[in-house]
Amino acid sequence: MVLLMLTSSCGIFDTRDPEPPSQTSSNYVPPTEPSIVFSNMATAFRDLNSLNYLRSFADSTANGRSFAFEPTSQARSKYGGVFFNWSRESEQRYFENLKSKVPGASGATLTFDVLTIQSLQSDSAQYDATYRLNVPHSVPAVAQEARGRAQFFLMADRSRNWVILRWVDVTDNAATFTWSDLKGEFGQ
Repeated sequence: MVLLMLTSSCGIFDTRDPEPPSQTSSNYVPPTEPSIVFSNMATAFRDLNSLNYLRSFADSTANGRSFAFEPTSQARSKYGGVFFNWSRESEQRYFENLKSKVPGASGATLTFDVLTIQSLQSDSAQYDATYRLNVPHSVPAVAQEARGRAQFFLMADRSRNWVILRWVDVTDNAATFTWSDLKGEFGQ
């Protein structure tokens, strides 16, 4: 009888409403193949998820090798010291700065129009890509679309997930505003 009174008065067996999740859901897919890295980058821009974007790049603490970015020669001369010692942390800073200028929940769109495998080994790969990145940011003096070509050198890390080790943005005569320019504008 005492047990009956306790259970009916405190409701310990009643169901309760679930708590909301502490984080937003992630659309990140473990990059067990090199091509998944590019899909994850596109999804990170669509969701404006800087953590997932950052996961696309080599982390020296996880695999002993550091990410490197080489901008176009035009961007290097235009933005001066911005690209000096560009690193994984620079990618994060640029993405966060860009994200802060995108109003509301507007996402960006990243497409790799042409993605060609130049070489593929068990632990390394090289891709040549033509990209188009549209970001609806609020900075009037900066173009919202970046276009160009890039070479991506990927590696499989210790957990056998693929990451970008080196990224070379290539001058494309048709492109007036490249990804390097976007990084130069928001990487400061």
